[in-house]
Amino acid sequence: MVETSATSQGATQHGVPPLIVALVDDVFFQAPIESAAHAAGFDLEFAQPTEDIVAWLTLRQPSLLLIDLNIRTLDWSRLVLATKTSPATRRIPILAFGSHKDERLLSRARQLGCDAVLSNGAFMADPASHLRRHARLSDPAELFQECQESLPELAAHGIEAFNAGAFYEQHEMLEAAWRAESRPVRQLYQGILQVGVAYYQIQRHNYVGARKMFQRAWQYLVTLPDVCQGVDVAQLRCDARAAQDELERLGPERIADFPASLFRPIRMVEHRSRAPLT
Repeated sequence: MVETSATSQGATQHGVPPLIVALVDDVFFQAPIESAAHAAGFDLEFAQPTEDIVAWLTLRQPSLLLIDLNIRTLDWSRLVLATKTSPATRRIPILAFGSHKDERLLSRARQLGCDAVLSNGAFMADPASHLRRHARLSDPAELFQECQESLPELAAHGIEAFNAGAFYEQHEMLEAAWRAESRPVRQLYQGILQVGVAYYQIQRHNYVGARKMFQRAWQYLVTLPDVCQGVDVAQLRCDARAAQDELERLGPERIADFPASLFRPIRMVEHRSRAPLT
């Protein structure tokens, strides 16, 4: 990966600017995009192809995926289709731009699932405003306030079941807590229950199912503060990452060797009083 950071001037998550991943290999576009991202308050990464870029996006959960439809180093159509069909990345908005002379190319990008498609001229006329308009941004102050509340009873029972190793039962309790909550804090319950289901699938030696649930969990866990309703989310992210890494290291053939010691319990801590940066 080639990484470029922009200084924060906008909303933050975990005290850092929201991230835009740009699949742009034309140096003519890279410099103004970097400047625009900086002006709009985003971090920016110019990404090069990897063996599994969807898995890479899963862990980062960028606020926006920006694609130059004339990129030469990868097949953007396959990437868009994979991103929009994966449960772990389909919520990531995609903004694409290409030559206004190639209407068929622009139309294909729309058909494959790009959320917005612009001509080069329209995008480059004011890239900062287009980045702000199409990025998926949460309100960190609102979520922080919700995270200061006490854990609901249903969610508390779900975490008790999780910590007791009852990974099937925890799902039902945390799903009930998630359905009872309409605010953004509900993603805390979604993230926990999906990690628990991943552990359950490992116990059943279902490699594909476990990996899929880990990938789904990241879209919720990465957007949460380090502590939410007394849950040590930072530790949960660390534990889930360690478990996923070991699962992928073992592969489907050796999933039976997965160490039960990596089924780590949810840690509860005191609420933190420091508000997020804005």
